[in-house]
Amino acid sequence: MNKKTSAALLLVVMFASGGCYKNEPVPTADFSYSGSNEFKIPCTIQFTNQSSQAFSYEWWFGTDSSVTTIDPPGSTLKDPTHLYARPGSYSVTLRSYTESRKEWASAIKTITIRDTAR
Repeated sequence: MNKKTSAALLLVVMFASGGCYKNEPVPTADFSYSGSNEFKIPCTIQFTNQSSQAFSYEWWFGTDSSVTTIDPPGSTLKDPTHLYARPGSYSVTLRSYTESRKEWASAIKTITIRDTAR
């Protein structure tokens, strides 16, 4: 094998294996939350990210179980807040990524927001 072929093969192997990133530890994903207004509408939820070995984050704040629309797409902040204006059960997802974004973990929790009248 000549030098040109060897160099090309090395590049193919590097890209196929994910580039030059070291073996990254697999992150864990977890979060806690607290709510305003005793979890009655309107309710602002403060999310506290408790992930480890993570570099970036994606949040989805859930689908309102009483309607078929999806809440705004979410956030990439580490510790976001979200306002819930309708009562319902919301499945909230946090995905935590390594720097290369090749490894990730997710956590899902259900938040129940009650109607103010109840």
